[in-house]
Amino acid sequence: MRSTKWLSIVALCTFVTACGDSASSGPDSASKDTSTPKPTEATTPAADIKKITDTPTDLYIAYPGAGENVDLFMTRFGEQIKKKFPNYNLKYVPRLAAEGTNYYASALGSGTPIDIMISSLGTTTTYLTNLKLESDISDLIKKYNYDLTRLEPSLIDAQRALANGGIYGLPWTVGSFIFVYNKDLFDKFGVPYPKEGRTWDETYDLAKRLTRSDGGQLYQGFSIQIESAMGTNQLSAPYFDPKTHKSKFLEDSFLRAFENMARFYKIPGNETPASGVVNGFQKDKTIAMFMGTSGQVKPTAELIPNWDAASVPEFPDKKGVGFQSAPEYFYITKAAKSRDAAFQVLSFIASEEYQEWMGRTTAILPVMKDPSKIMQTYGAELPNFKGKNVAALLPKTYAPLAVTPYLTIGNAEMATVLKDYLGGRDLVSSLREAAERADKRVAAEQNK
Repeated sequence: MRSTKWLSIVALCTFVTACGDSASSGPDSASKDTSTPKPTEATTPAADIKKITDTPTDLYIAYPGAGENVDLFMTRFGEQIKKKFPNYNLKYVPRLAAEGTNYYASALGSGTPIDIMISSLGTTTTYLTNLKLESDISDLIKKYNYDLTRLEPSLIDAQRALANGGIYGLPWTVGSFIFVYNKDLFDKFGVPYPKEGRTWDETYDLAKRLTRSDGGQLYQGFSIQIESAMGTNQLSAPYFDPKTHKSKFLEDSFLRAFENMARFYKIPGNETPASGVVNGFQKDKTIAMFMGTSGQVKPTAELIPNWDAASVPEFPDKKGVGFQSAPEYFYITKAAKSRDAAFQVLSFIASEEYQEWMGRTTAILPVMKDPSKIMQTYGAELPNFKGKNVAALLPKTYAPLAVTPYLTIGNAEMATVLKDYLGGRDLVSSLREAAERADKRVAAEQNK
């Protein structure tokens, strides 16, 4: 009831300009923060931080991934933020379905001061920079002496790349590609469980051994969410050139990464399942091994009690290197009226306190450079996590991030390329055509 009330208040404000005084909510006020006095030292004392958090403050937060679902925002973030900062009045700014791709037009048009935008790295262009909301928070990091070295370095490197050396936000989840398997199918066919540090070729052999028909039922060895996997591949082969934004689908490393994973679907009987790779693994329970986004850990545990995890397959020349991270961030926007108050929220979300709670209750992977302590309680309040090899969900080393603002365009093209490739088309020709389509879509985005 409480969260629904917040949603209605902000939704009303997005359509009624009288909700805010134009003199105090216009763009010139974005850099002003009336919630706290300026510090006299480079590092703000704890007493000043307390003064900020003790001051009643309205914070407007947008979470495009939740759309109009304020309950998802509250469950994942809002309730914990309110516990930590009871004097903050959180106001959720919904992404309205009626606005289509004209994201947050009503809110921004009426002067609603979005203080925090929550977005994945791949959609940062859509929800931050395209809306001209990006804002460097390096001054706040210095002001509050926030220790960036506690965080997984690749997550900060990604921000440096996006912000030309600055930082727009702090991460709330690392995201990653994970490898899980159904122990029941291994036991059924007498096949040893996947070992740590195995290569892609060894995983290919396992997939062939497990793909078979038994009692009239087809069982498949291995399925991959290959479209997303290419966007975070272990070879750091990028979709696009970081400067020109021209596609690089025909580079040798890109071809190697694609063919390495696509070959699994050419094993006789191991084709893409009709129900989809996720449903085939979790619901049909006819796929022995699955590799996909880290958001699939929790539903896997719920639907396959006898599951476990292992490290992702490795290239022989890239031992210990996992996929690239797929982080999501809390951004303080250019429209923020309460930057100092908002930064306390960012600091909390990226803290061990919140990260431990998140892993324990939601099975979302942490952003810390050393996650070992947090992983000790990972999934502890969820069913079917006890005794699982959850440490394997995180790689020893993340592959270097190939940052691109057009990740979703690349992922979409990979789905088409995979379909063509499995249908017998020449891979190079299919990738060349995909590159031409992608370049046109990127150009269209840039000309908006």
